[in-house]
Amino acid sequence: MSILSLSPLSFLFLIIILFTSKAKADNNDQKFHYFCDQNNDRGNYITGSAYDNNLKFAIMHLTYNSKIDYGFYNTNYGQNNDTVNAIGICRGDINPQDCRKCLIGSKFNLTQACPNKKEAIGWYEDEKCMLHYSDRSIMGLNEIGPAYFAWNLNNATMADQFNILVKQLLNDLRSKAINGDSHRKYVVGKMPGPSSDQTIYGLVQCTPDLSGPQCDDCLLQSIAEVSRCCSNRIDARIIRPSCNLRFETSYQFYQPKAKLASHLP
Repeated sequence: MSILSLSPLSFLFLIIILFTSKAKADNNDQKFHYFCDQNNDRGNYITGSAYDNNLKFAIMHLTYNSKIDYGFYNTNYGQNNDTVNAIGICRGDINPQDCRKCLIGSKFNLTQACPNKKEAIGWYEDEKCMLHYSDRSIMGLNEIGPAYFAWNLNNATMADQFNILVKQLLNDLRSKAINGDSHRKYVVGKMPGPSSDQTIYGLVQCTPDLSGPQCDDCLLQSIAEVSRCCSNRIDARIIRPSCNLRFETSYQFYQPKAKLASHLP
């Protein structure tokens, strides 16, 4: 595993890119991070080939499917070695229209950034959506890489207490997310920070094709990573193909929904 590039999330954030990643902005000026199978493990396809056409059909089906309203899309198209498998997922608080819009933007960015690559994956920095496609089966797999981490450069006051509370919040959210169904494994929540004027907001999410134990494993690894990469930091996020987590103290970054949210005393 190597650190090959750095890109700013904001003037306060440092992003560490694992494996190989680049970034570009879409029309909304949100950074898009992507991995293009730079080691060529999956190989390339030829423009105009059956795989190329299947990729177009698969992504079109995934991004224009108006029947799904829970933010998780998966499809496969084609036969044998030309089969394309695709997954799209949006953050659990994103409405269906914005979700599809985000995935359409991801499709444009990802196919432009990774031309002729049989496998590619990309996220926006706000975790609004992820698009992943490959010639291999990707459904139901717990994949922790490639990934990117980001954190605020400012440290928390009363850092020891803060770290304990962050871990407590994330583990509470994890314990709820793993009990989600095949449509959604997403939980948000908040709890008071160590200082009287501070609130810690948290989010965890797995792709809902994972089993409960798979989701648990992915999130446990990410929570453990928080202690290594982001101890004492007031905000951080860890984004993986199969799960992601985020905590913030500066603002409530998610839209609350009563049936989804977890609010801790």
